[in-house]
Amino acid sequence: MRDAIEAEAARWALRHPLSPDERVALEAWLAAHPRHAGALLRAQAALSSIDRAISPEPAGSAEEEETAATPRSRRWVLAGAGSIAAAAAVTAVIGLRGASADHVATGPGEIRRMPLADGSIAAIDAESELRIALAKDARRIDLARGQVWFQVAKDRQRPFIVDAGIAKVQAVGTAFSVKRTRDGVRIAVTEGRVAIWASDASGAVSILDAGEFAAFRADGTAPVTGNAPSAIERSLAWREGQIALEGETLEEAVAAFNRYNQQQLVVRDPALGRERLVGLFQLNNPVGFARTLEATLDADVTVTPNEIGLSRNKNAAR
Repeated sequence: MRDAIEAEAARWALRHPLSPDERVALEAWLAAHPRHAGALLRAQAALSSIDRAISPEPAGSAEEEETAATPRSRRWVLAGAGSIAAAAAVTAVIGLRGASADHVATGPGEIRRMPLADGSIAAIDAESELRIALAKDARRIDLARGQVWFQVAKDRQRPFIVDAGIAKVQAVGTAFSVKRTRDGVRIAVTEGRVAIWASDASGAVSILDAGEFAAFRADGTAPVTGNAPSAIERSLAWREGQIALEGETLEEAVAAFNRYNQQQLVVRDPALGRERLVGLFQLNNPVGFARTLEATLDADVTVTPNEIGLSRNKNAAR
């Protein structure tokens, strides 16, 4: 029962401003149980903690001096209390009444860079789908599939929240990517910091700084986090129409190229597919990539209008 009350309190904390009917409903909910009022206060305090962690007060403020005197864990802002269940349950209503949601979808090979009305920028990867709703009190992105990198315009009065199903992200004046696949959700920060949490309220709210990532699995296990700034930048090379390889296998590189091109690369030799590669290549030039392999791996390349076959050169020295 306690978790249910905390989760409902979190949903009420996000409903702002309230319509007249919602105010009546809130008053009725508060009166229904003596613990409801306290749960609502904890939810509001948890949300304030997230905002302060993402975007600290300017240097020299009283709050900063207090923080300096009492060090706080950099990664885990909230843990193990009722307020955590409330904060991590920020999932349902984000207060977007009156905002129209824009549906955006990209096809195979299509990369779109789109300015948003609030001054933010979204770089949308191929085969992605999302809805964007910008309101006076909140900015909400629902990512159904694919990957998007956001450069968020700072606005502390309107939290920028990305809902990727099993995981959510909140940011203020930062840059980060969210990738959603059938296997899970991966979040990576390129600038500033973000707050992340599991949508099912099963874990604490975590803070990621620039160069850090978090991977949520669809099976519900705890997210894996780490620091890998170089790997993050390589993984986002698609924003510039490139693929950056640093030890990935040929099979992995081919899978990436094939997402962006109708002319598909096909590896005909498993051993060749296990070769590891280093380099920077244009995503829209699979033939050029294949010719590089022809020279560096002594591979045989067969080109047709729809396919580029890769196999071991039978005449190569063994």
